[in-house]
Amino acid sequence: MSMSFFSVPSARPALASLRSALLVAGAALAAVGGAPAEPPPPAPPRPVPNAPLVIVERSIVQDQGSWQLDYRLRHDGATGLVVTPAEVAAKVEGWVSNSRVPSHAVPRLSSLALSGSAAGLAATTDVIASADEVQRCRERLVLQVWMGDDHEPPAVPPPSSKPGADVSASAASEKVASLVLAPGAIVRVRLRLEHQHFLFGDYDPLLGQRALEVRLGPAVFRDVAPSDREQYLAQPKYAWPQPPEERRDTRHFVTGPDSLHLEAHIPGNQYYRFPERPVRYGTKMRLRFFYLIAAGTEGDCCARIAQYKDTPTAWKVLTEGAHEQKLETVGRWIKVERVFRTEADATTLALDFRIGGGSDVGEMWIDDVTLEPVAGPAVEP
Repeated sequence: MSMSFFSVPSARPALASLRSALLVAGAALAAVGGAPAEPPPPAPPRPVPNAPLVIVERSIVQDQGSWQLDYRLRHDGATGLVVTPAEVAAKVEGWVSNSRVPSHAVPRLSSLALSGSAAGLAATTDVIASADEVQRCRERLVLQVWMGDDHEPPAVPPPSSKPGADVSASAASEKVASLVLAPGAIVRVRLRLEHQHFLFGDYDPLLGQRALEVRLGPAVFRDVAPSDREQYLAQPKYAWPQPPEERRDTRHFVTGPDSLHLEAHIPGNQYYRFPERPVRYGTKMRLRFFYLIAAGTEGDCCARIAQYKDTPTAWKVLTEGAHEQKLETVGRWIKVERVFRTEADATTLALDFRIGGGSDVGEMWIDDVTLEPVAGPAVEP
């Protein structure tokens, strides 16, 4: 049995010819704009200047209820930089708390960012948001940048007060000048973190590590600031002023040259009230003074303490914080020492001395009045 085989021509030459024809046609269409051209290759990334900022020195200082972070930086870039005010920016973030403050016992996020060209760059964030200003807590960030090794920034000239002065020119003088950073130049950066709370803000800083970033144009530095421990127990920075000269007497005193003089027979002089002074809430205080009552004084002599709660919109007398000390010894100087505790929401305190009872016969002298916190435990909250 014989079999015949039929050969089939290969399809490869025909496919090659078709491919060539399509390539020729595509080229012709591209030449007349009938086919889209291939996209150009992506542009190479723009180089970023080599502008590192190196921390040469850092200090973190508690200022009452605020933190002040000072940095001394060196520009280690190979080329100089000119940084305009608009290119200055900062960001500070951290979880903050303070166990002294009930509302701050649980850590809360504080996130602050600022940028721009205004003098005294600042930003504020809510740590505890509330429509009640008494409950509301904020933190404020203030940034200052200046050149050189001076520890303090240069003073900003005040706006001109001359009649007809150009207000816009005065305002322009308050703008932050551009920074010129040559290789190796020193620049200083100060960041203040201010706790804004009507009762706790002046005394209890918000505690926690802060991650911060400061940008001076293309130059950037980052740091983690350990502001998580109080450095001291903040107390008000205040001392009572001397009474007016007409209320002082040089004839009698414990510490010269004079003392406070009360006179029952002169209207208004039978009483003297020291100005209200700020106090830290819930603090043990010691009041000291000397008194001398003239022989023959008929009225009742006493010293009185009053405590107040101030809020952003009002004030309240704290009746439980009132104290009265009767003064009874006549004819010689007597030292009085009284220890008491300020109320849990006290903000201010007043002290007065008086000759009471409605009598117009008598005199009293008061000297060496002091009010100080009693030394307490360590500051660990």
